[in-house]
Amino acid sequence: EKSSTSNVVMLLPGEDEGLKDEYVIIGAHLDHIGMGCPGSSSRAADTVAVHPGADDNASGVSLMLELAEKFSAVKGDNRRSILFIAFSGEEMGLLGSKYFTEHPFIDLSKANVMINLDMVGRLQETNLVQVTGVGTAENLKDIVMKSTDTSVVNLAFSDEGYGPSDHSSFYAKNIPVLFYTTGVHIDYHTPSDKPE
Repeated sequence: EKSSTSNVVMLLPGEDEGLKDEYVIIGAHLDHIGMGCPGSSSRAADTVAVHPGADDNASGVSLMLELAEKFSAVKGDNRRSILFIAFSGEEMGLLGSKYFTEHPFIDLSKANVMINLDMVGRLQETNLVQVTGVGTAENLKDIVMKSTDTSVVNLAFSDEGYGPSDHSSFYAKNIPVLFYTTGVHIDYHTPSDKPE
């Protein structure tokens, strides 16, 4: 079956006259694989059942919404504009993020960084956050280290800008990226990826 879908976007305008035309993009994909089935990307390939996608990627969307609420509540703190994007079609090949980068309504050359949140809900198991993309711009790793309480979380870094999530669409347009994840687990792409 074919159907139409959409990305969901919120723009929080910057408050600094000299910097408000620059952007920080925070994104997460809002789709999942639905019922699964043979031929889908379900790891329970012989099962036709709801794949809730609590970690992949309701966790990323939840964190993105929390950040949007926080940044919009604090006046005078966001000097640059922040674009929050919930991408559709990630599980079918980064369709939503590719569409956005091909049809942007902002000047992508003014994007300082794209921060992608995909599967960030399992922190309590290892306290490990994987941060990919720290090599895509000068000083990104230092910025992440300075803004992270390493007594609470452990960080694992990768310089690479490409990967199996929406940040790749932005890195392909020469935009620096950071991809945050707490990693793959046994419930990934199965019916057992539930909130509990």
